[in-house]
Formats: sequence, C-alpha cells, structure tokens
Amino acid sequence: MSESPGKYVFVLQHHNPQFDPMPFSIARTWLDEKGLDLAFYLMYDSIQLMRREALEQNPEIKDAVDYFLSKGVPIYVCGFCSRACSLTLQHLYPGVAIGNRNIFFSLMTERQPVYY
Repeated sequence: MSESPGKYVFVLQHHNPQFDPMPFSIARTWLDEKGLDLAFYLMYDSIQLMRREALEQNPEIKDAVDYFLSKGVPIYVCGFCSRACSLTLQHLYPGVAIGNRNIFFSLMTERQPVYY
C-alpha cells in the first residue's frame, strides 16, 4: 500500500436483508485495519436502509452507521431516488445526507467505486 491511504466509495444499489450487512462489515475492516478513506452512496432501493425506523430494526447496520458517522465517513442517499420514494431528511437517520449529481460526480471521480 502507498503512503497515503486509498479513497473508495461504497455504492449500494440494492436492498437484500440477507446480505445488507456485508458492505458495512467490509468497509469497517477497510477503515479500521487498512486506514482507507471511505464514503457511502446509496441508490435505488438500498436507500430504504437509511430510514430511521429501518435502522432501529437492524442493530447490526445501525451500529455500523453510527460508527462510520462518528469517524467522519460521509453517507449519502441518492437525491433522485429519495424524491422518487418520497423520502426527506426527516425520514432518514440523523447524519445521513441527501446527495445530488454534483456530490455523486465528485465521489465517483475522486474515489474508486466499490459496488454492492
């Protein structure tokens, strides 16, 4: 690994209760053990994971989200997807932000994407 840690964005595209915790677990390992610079961008139906009530019902993912937010890891949900699902900041877990095309462009050009 080079002297400066790599920069990655975890792009979550689909919601599957059986596998939803996987990218959060992998990202935590990358953050803690590799010191990588991470961000999250959730799209399509995966944005439902960041609803307040959804996280309250899934303590494993909630703990991971709390941990990432405490470490300054940005977590965005797609703005277009949020509008399509009628989700606003009031529906989302505190600390999760609504992204837009400029944020998405910055994340995708400044970081290496990891798709889930």
